Amino acid sequence: MFDLIRTYQLDIMLFLCGTCGIMTVLLALTRFLPQGRKAIMIQMELVAFFLLFFDRLAYIYAGDPCQTGFIMVRVSNFAVFFLTSNVVLSFDIFLIDWLRNEGGMNGVLKRLRVVAYASVGGMILAVIAAFSNMYYYFDEANKYHRGRFFLISYIIPVICPIICLTVVLQYRKKFSKLVYASLLLYILLPLVCGIIQVFTYGISIVNMAMVIVSVAIYLLNYLDINDTVARAHEIEVQNMEDMQERVHEMFDTTIMGVVSEIEKKDGLDKGNAALCADYSKKIAEKCEKDEEFCQKVYYATLFQSVGLPGVMDKVIDLKQDEAKDIKRIAEVSGDYVHMTTTGKDRNAVPDYLAREVFVREAGEKYDLAFADLMVKIIDDQDTGGYIEDSIIETEISCAGYRDHISNGIEITTREKRIRFESKNDIVSREIPGAPSIILFDSIDRRVHSDEKTIKGYGYVEYGELWFDGHYVSTAARKMETLDNIQKETAAPTAVNREKGSYEIRAVRFEDHIRIGMTGPECSNIWIVALPDKTKSTYIGLTGENCEITEINIESADEEIGSDHIPRIVTETSYIDCLESDIRNVQIDRFRSAATEGIELTGHLRLLFHSMSLPSANMIWHCPSVVIYYSKDGTVFGSDYREYDLIKLDGEEDGDKEYVTNRFKMKRKEEFPGWEQWKERNKAGMDYEVYVEKKGNRIKVKTANLGIELENTTTVLDDPAKVYVALTGDQVALTDIRLK
Repeated sequence: MFDLIRTYQLDIMLFLCGTCGIMTVLLALTRFLPQGRKAIMIQMELVAFFLLFFDRLAYIYAGDPCQTGFIMVRVSNFAVFFLTSNVVLSFDIFLIDWLRNEGGMNGVLKRLRVVAYASVGGMILAVIAAFSNMYYYFDEANKYHRGRFFLISYIIPVICPIICLTVVLQYRKKFSKLVYASLLLYILLPLVCGIIQVFTYGISIVNMAMVIVSVAIYLLNYLDINDTVARAHEIEVQNMEDMQERVHEMFDTTIMGVVSEIEKKDGLDKGNAALCADYSKKIAEKCEKDEEFCQKVYYATLFQSVGLPGVMDKVIDLKQDEAKDIKRIAEVSGDYVHMTTTGKDRNAVPDYLAREVFVREAGEKYDLAFADLMVKIIDDQDTGGYIEDSIIETEISCAGYRDHISNGIEITTREKRIRFESKNDIVSREIPGAPSIILFDSIDRRVHSDEKTIKGYGYVEYGELWFDGHYVSTAARKMETLDNIQKETAAPTAVNREKGSYEIRAVRFEDHIRIGMTGPECSNIWIVALPDKTKSTYIGLTGENCEITEINIESADEEIGSDHIPRIVTETSYIDCLESDIRNVQIDRFRSAATEGIELTGHLRLLFHSMSLPSANMIWHCPSVVIYYSKDGTVFGSDYREYDLIKLDGEEDGDKEYVTNRFKMKRKEEFPGWEQWKERNKAGMDYEVYVEKKGNRIKVKTANLGIELENTTTVLDDPAKVYVALTGDQVALTDIRLK
């Protein structure tokens, strides 16, 4: 390697000199460094530049007997030895400056003073050596030779950097990682090269190393400053954001205070203005509007809700298109909150009824896009009345009959095990205290007794069961006991209070429920047949003259099958008729079933008969078309990806992760209105759907009873296969034909 360096040494020196010169110019133009630090680093670069420049000249003119060669050889060698000590001095000054400024040190360390004095001494010795042959001499041919005391010239370049190294290591915590690395490189690389050069003649690896580390110290310091500036910028931005957030919070608090006072003064529903503003902002966010627009929507709705339309106009700057959108959004959110909250002049309606209003009036009273987004927000927040078992009451007290009823505990295909303790008052033999359970269905998972809430929440009570074996059946098709085991118990006496342990095991499959009830007096196993498969079933714990405590609910991990519950009534089927190209399907709940998948290879027409089930009472209880992919071709099959779901009432719910959907819905003149729509669907009607696949685009078109739908799905990942199937909500699909 040394032979290679020796061969191309002059070219390497020239390249390094040029690099060092460029760094010097860049340093002079740099603005991010303090003036003192910049001057020191320019000095370091210039010293390194001239060191290598004169060293190169020394090699060029070595052995040149002319007058110019005679002078240049001596000047160049003197400059090399003089500047070598100057390099050490420059680094020492850089280190002192850093420790004083960034390091926060007062004064100068003694070791660094020693290095400074030694460096100056080294430069003085270089002057003496130029006239005394102490370090070097020249023969008659004008060639350079080492003198008797040549090694003395290495004392300063070797010992002084070692002293500087001790300082760097001791105070390393005062340097950033990049600066610390640059200092170590600046010291160690020339030091190692200096030791090597003692044993290597004819090449200047030390001087070349000095230029390399001088360039490196500039670059690493530049990167360090850049990181510092970036961090400072981040801190500044964060501080500005924090300040903006505090200002926004203060503004918001002030505005909300004003709104609250207006609500109080004018007798408005407390908190509804803020609720309207929140929903407006949600709609704007679902439109993927920017933050500024979302804030405008929020405050504009807030002011409009408390009767300050003039302030609203100020908020939206009187921009026509923007103002129209904001007012349309505010109308949607305002009506939703008005419908779903209780006020002085009204009772709240459940979400599903509000949802139907927006489906009905989309494109009529409400902007089509914003009404559709409100529907999606309702769907996102709707839990179907679901309440976690963990927040069911742990105790209830029932002085009178059904004085208190727990929230509903849902019966599913995973067996629920409910345990509790009950203290029963025995007032007399005719009025014993005892717990009981109510079987029911309700949107909000609660038992209702007045007509308005019964209708509003779709409440249905199937019956009530007691632990002693008697029951009351209401809407259930049939109740039947499989077992009744009497237990030996003491005869109850008046004003007696006894405590007993109770257990319920409940599980459901389709329209049948199996309930095991164990109490102090007897055990019963009940089979309950529901009206159909469309309803949910909940257990409400209640009783009379009893205190129910320590309620505990556990759910099994495994689902049961059809053989677990004996059927006591025949299955209600609305698809028991002739089949065509595809098997008939009855969909008792939203997407509880679907037809087999049909692979799309070109275009096809789906013709079928649809009838909404007797329990259906909403607009969206109708057929749907689903576009999807799965490995086995079934809906919700392996590796399932849903591309679009089109409800034939005019709703669309596409998955944006895999596709883009362009959906259009139009109600034509022959549309009879939604009540007629529901009646016609209940009576049964024929549908026709056209589906076409071209490349990664799938087009779906249909026009039924005055509702015209068209959707174009563009699949982003372009799968090998795409399928179409029919599904829906509370509908029976029969006579399904393909053309």
